[in-house]
Amino acid sequence: MKTPILILISAFLMASCTSNSGSQRTAVAPANPVVTGFAESEQDTVKVQVTDPQPVTRVELAAPDGRIFLAHQIDRERLTRQGGGYGQPTVGVGIGGGSSSGWGSRSGVGVGLGFGFPLGDASQSAARPVGVASTALVRVPDMAAYRAQWQQWRVRIYLGEGVSQRMVEVAAPPPVA
Repeated sequence: MKTPILILISAFLMASCTSNSGSQRTAVAPANPVVTGFAESEQDTVKVQVTDPQPVTRVELAAPDGRIFLAHQIDRERLTRQGGGYGQPTVGVGIGGGSSSGWGSRSGVGVGLGFGFPLGDASQSAARPVGVASTALVRVPDMAAYRAQWQQWRVRIYLGEGVSQRMVEVAAPPPVA
């Protein structure tokens, strides 16, 4: 009866020791990589914010009648992440137990303690690119027409260049009240 409990405790302790919360972090895709809305300073300007590995090269606002309005401004900011060197020193603790039956039956519990130290020069941490945050502004020439049919307007976002170029189309934002 003691053996399954000791094995279970040992498994939980080993699992908790393996989750290292050191300085190395992986880049996570943003929850919403495309955000559209109206610029605070200009009531007739659609603001498009995109976070992606590729930079935004063109943004179009497409009207229901087929007219296309291009962004008059696209700002790009390269996002980087510090390398973190070789990581921080780590400490691990493990507990194990077991028993055997038969002639000369035995049981026991063991405890282990481990230390990990990074080797090399941890001060050489370079910034690595993880993506580009782009912000585009598109002026709406006729806000009355936009308000009347904004649900049929679309925003087309072109990312990258050449063979790696792709297009993402999203709904246009609702007009400001």
